[in-house]
This record gives sequence, C-alpha cells and structure tokens, in this order.
Amino acid sequence: MRILIFHPTFLPPRDYGGIERVVLWLTRGLIENGHQVYVAALAGSRVPDGCSLIEAERKAYSAEELSQLFPKGLDIVHFMAPLAEKVWSQLTVPALLTVHGNGQCGQIFPKNTVFLSQNHARRHGAEYSIYNGIDPSEYLYRPEFKENWFLFLSKTNWRVKNLLGAMHYCRSAEVSLKIAGGNRPFFQRLQCSMRKSMQWIGPVSGIQKANLLAQAKALIFPVLWPEPFGLVVAEALMSGTPVIASPRGSLVEMIPPDVGFLPQSERQWIEGLQGSFENWNPERCRQWALEKFHFIRMAENYEKAYQKVVSGNLLNEKNPVVGNWRNE
Repeated sequence: MRILIFHPTFLPPRDYGGIERVVLWLTRGLIENGHQVYVAALAGSRVPDGCSLIEAERKAYSAEELSQLFPKGLDIVHFMAPLAEKVWSQLTVPALLTVHGNGQCGQIFPKNTVFLSQNHARRHGAEYSIYNGIDPSEYLYRPEFKENWFLFLSKTNWRVKNLLGAMHYCRSAEVSLKIAGGNRPFFQRLQCSMRKSMQWIGPVSGIQKANLLAQAKALIFPVLWPEPFGLVVAEALMSGTPVIASPRGSLVEMIPPDVGFLPQSERQWIEGLQGSFENWNPERCRQWALEKFHFIRMAENYEKAYQKVVSGNLLNEKNPVVGNWRNE
C-alpha cells in the first residue's frame, strides 16, 4: 500500500515527543512490512530510511491544500490530529484518524477513528482501538542491575500526572524516588533538595532514560485522569520494570497483576511501595510488552485498519463523541 502519515511537527522530536516517536516507529514498521510510506512533517525533519518526507506546515489546511500535498496513487492518509469536519468530508483519498488524548466534552470524531486502548474507545462511544507500539532495541533489559528506588517519569508540570501524589506516597512509605521528565515545578524541586530519599533528575531521553527505566525497582504512575494509553508504562515494561499505577483509563487493561499493581487507596499505595516484589518477574514484564506493545504489532494492526477503510468499511458504526471523562 501507499500510505501517508500526516503529522506536521518536527521529527524526530527534540525532547520526549511521545506522538512523534510513535509516528516514527509506525513508519518503520510499515516499511519493514513492505509498504511505501510518506510522512508529512515540518521542513528539516528526518524520517526513517525508505520513507519519503513531504514538507508540510503547522497550520489548518483546507481539503484543496491537502490534496495538493498528497502523492499520486496514494491509497490512504493517516492523520495524527483531528481535522475540521468540513475538511474531512471533502478529502479525495480514504483516511483515518488516530486520537491520542482525551478531547473536549461533546467533541465529535469521524467514524474511521482509532483510539489507543479499549477503555479510550469505550469512553468515546467507539469500538476500534490499537495500542501504541515501541521498539525494544531502544530500551535496556538488565534485570541483574535493578536498584532499590522507584521512578516517576512523566510531565512534571502536568497536574494529571500527579507528581505531588508520587512524592507523598514515597515519603509515607519511606522509600527512595527519582523524578524525571521536566524542570518547571520549583517547589517540588526544592523539596527534593531537602530530602536524601528524593532525587530530581529533570528532562531525560535516549540512553539516560533507558538506564533509569531498566534500573528502577518499579515505575510509579499515579495519574488523576483516565489515561488514553500511557507510553511510559509500555517503556517500563519493555525494560523489565513493573508498574504501580492508578486504576484509571487504559491502565487497567495494560497492567495485569503479574506485571504490576493498581492501588485503590492511599493505604494500598503505601503497602505496595513497601511490599515484596517477588511476584513481579522482569522477564514476564518484558514478555508482556513484546506481546502487546511491539512496534511491528502496531504496524500490523494499522495495516488491518487501512485495508478495512480502503475497502469502504467503517471502523466504528457511529461517530465517536467525547463524554464527560473528567468525572471518571
């Protein structure tokens, strides 16, 4: 198939860039499976070998402007962000959309929309979902080098990721915590400087991030919202590291009991952090991630979605609509 992935941002990302990395992994997987892939991204972007870059701008395109970007003979275009309904209805090429976040209440998406987990789809009145996939070669699996500290790796300035909760639980459990993912919250950084059990690391990527994920006793992910997917959870599990997380959104289906724990209360959080880790085998964590979150598996699942759309079938019977997820 001739496939265009449309995501007008800079590739590869200069920082964490979760969606951007998923775009690159999906591109590689589709190429490895024999497809001809184009990626529409900002000028100066670097795309995987075998892929063609189409320079695009970060703006609201009309259907006519989009059609001028599309290469001849294109089978399908895959959008990574929503279009205006009028533009979507005027497209001249079969298309699908992947929704990566929790939208605004009442927002309506096209019927050919993919969500990131079963829970993510269900909360939008939809059926179709595909897990994000990652490349295991970009992570370290070294269970013999595990250390006695926990890791928080998320946007430290984003309230729903709940850095304050992570710090509180670790203080209460009297366990060590390393915090990575950002530099902004001054008060939390100051707190870390006054506690030997907490270390503020800041933004990480590449080998530094891989080392942290591989060495941590467990990743803690105490989110305050229904997580659409949780890429860092897949990254931790691929590194052989169990996950302790809030039982919200996708996390219930992503973290079975043999690779992590979903505390229901503060007491359970503290008991989980203090408890035995004998039931969480690094090999099982790694195997679960390889089965569920491998980028080749993601590419194969998108191939099925592309074929369904190209053949004229719908991914969802009705237009998905964002519910009031803030109350979940």
